[in-house]
Amino acid sequence: MKKYTILMMIILLVGIIAFFPGAEGEDSIIVTDARGEEIKLESPPEQIVSYMASNTELLFHIGVGDRVVGVDDYSDYPSEVEELPSVGDAFEPDIELIISLEPDLVVTAEYNTGLINDLEGHEITVFSTSSTTLEDVYNDMRILGEICGVSEEANSLAQELKDDMGELTEETRDVPEEERPSSLYITGTYQGINTVGSGTFIHSLLENAGLYNVAEEEKGWLTLNEEEVVTKNPEVIIASEETKPSLEEFINKDSWQHITAVEEENVYYVDADLLSRPGPRVIDGQEILVDIAQGIIVGEQTEDEEIPGYATSGLLVTAVVAALIYNKRKKD
Repeated sequence: MKKYTILMMIILLVGIIAFFPGAEGEDSIIVTDARGEEIKLESPPEQIVSYMASNTELLFHIGVGDRVVGVDDYSDYPSEVEELPSVGDAFEPDIELIISLEPDLVVTAEYNTGLINDLEGHEITVFSTSSTTLEDVYNDMRILGEICGVSEEANSLAQELKDDMGELTEETRDVPEEERPSSLYITGTYQGINTVGSGTFIHSLLENAGLYNVAEEEKGWLTLNEEEVVTKNPEVIIASEETKPSLEEFINKDSWQHITAVEEENVYYVDADLLSRPGPRVIDGQEILVDIAQGIIVGEQTEDEEIPGYATSGLLVTAVVAALIYNKRKKD
């Protein structure tokens, strides 16, 4: 009878554990990544490999940079990453090095499917991000905070960034299309003029700044030929600093001299990392675009005219400062 009672108690205990799966590892962390995959960790990761520059910045921003043991070749901010091993770029990941770092977690972009498959084949946990909108940035920050056990701080930082972005673009993001200066953002000059269309992170920043993207009819990343740029006739051209030598060759052509942006010297070179990386420094990139857009609009108005959709106080000073800081192109 006693043995029977003990046996029944064991069976009952096993049944309880099976019915309440949370009883096994109550501290388990379960989140869903950009692929829609459920990612489970038994505890917050202590060794993280970040395989995307924006993810690296997010991890340091939420206060877990000391757990990052390796980064991709493009991760160069903050300065602490310079001391970390580089595990390759988007085309040639060093799988063996990543494995040797014994990460509890690898954070990368969802489009790095080859890398993800290789790592998961080695039973390494991978969390993927996909930041194509500002909401994605805030969400990534929150989820990374949850994964790393710093939810309270990460949630606070995400909300702070969202509030700051909202305040910065309050008077620009809803400006009617007909009142927006037309713009072209140039990412490079490989086999033409490389730019961004709708559905991209940079496009959303242009819109929030009150600019009209002349390439918005196309989706994603695209390349325009010289004639298409002339036809689209943007009022402002914004380009990454790295493109300046090659872009100047286009700008100096006779065919480009009647493009409004060139004719009125509204060509700006900016730090592309602030605009292309969906991370915490996006607020700085957004501010650059807002300053440029407001400077263009102020230049088109007389002092007695009211500028629809924009605050006019101090904008001329802002535009001048923006021109100095952001390397506005001047003709010789």
